[in-house]
Amino acid sequence: MKPLVSVVMVCRNAESTLPWAFGSLLAQTSRDWECIYVDDGSTDRSFDVAVGLGDPRIRAYRLDTNRGRGAARQFALEQAEGEYLCMLDADDWMYPWRLQTELDFLEAEPKAAIVSAGMAILDGELDLVGVRGHVNGDNPKVFPPMVRLGMPPFGFPQSMIRMRIAKLCKFDPQFRAAEDVDFLMQILLDHGYGILNRILYAYTECSTVTLEKLMLYNRFTGQMFGKQRAGFPLQSRLCNLEVFAKSLVYRGAFAINRSEWLVRRRSRPPTPTEREEFHRAQATVALKVEENFELPFGSRGSRCLLLDLPGTGAMTLARPSSN
Repeated sequence: MKPLVSVVMVCRNAESTLPWAFGSLLAQTSRDWECIYVDDGSTDRSFDVAVGLGDPRIRAYRLDTNRGRGAARQFALEQAEGEYLCMLDADDWMYPWRLQTELDFLEAEPKAAIVSAGMAILDGELDLVGVRGHVNGDNPKVFPPMVRLGMPPFGFPQSMIRMRIAKLCKFDPQFRAAEDVDFLMQILLDHGYGILNRILYAYTECSTVTLEKLMLYNRFTGQMFGKQRAGFPLQSRLCNLEVFAKSLVYRGAFAINRSEWLVRRRSRPPTPTEREEFHRAQATVALKVEENFELPFGSRGSRCLLLDLPGTGAMTLARPSSN
């Protein structure tokens, strides 16, 4: 039987953060999922973390070389078999009720192709310091397709997409950053979307942002807008001017050691209720991390074989039959 949700996790050298990512997946209240884990040429023990869990719902692949995020995510999308698609970055984690909450929305709103929610922004100590992408109000909101070109109104990691629509789109294999924005744009220009008024995803932005990453992201964001020039000749140029201006601001902020301020200003302070829910989610995930990663990797009794996937440059895990 095919799983209900395919959770895609693309990883490169994230051995130290993967336990929390996987812990949050194992803590989900909805258990009808598969995880498509793609190791994009890691040189650390990241692949061993996925293998060591021994969970048959985790389908782990290892690319022969570092292909970049666009190529790795497209490879993962092609393997996914669920009715819905969502992402989980290897250095983030999600609230235990994330999958079920988004599933409930999409099953109740057939006109929405995708649903997103708020993000908890974490600092270097993994504490909650901000909230982004959160819709105020008691009810989730449904919006029509975008009619003007611009940045998507929500982030990609905390979103869930109907698979039949996701499969019609493609991650650009040439994009080593902003491939998620490019993918979202393909959906949002043609389909309606929903935004939940809850935080469902914990994003470790403050501890991972560098000027190099921001410049790379902006470069590919500019290319993404350039791809829309035929349909939006003026708006695409204006969007690129905005990207250029942001790059200048980023360079200036890093030059005067205000990079952390730059990151935090994009978010708002959490409310007491949001902070309480964050700590409740964090405590639940922590229990799963302790439960599943207290033993050395490989000591859980799972037997695995690495099999070549012809024509893909990838390898996959196969668990031999116990017979």
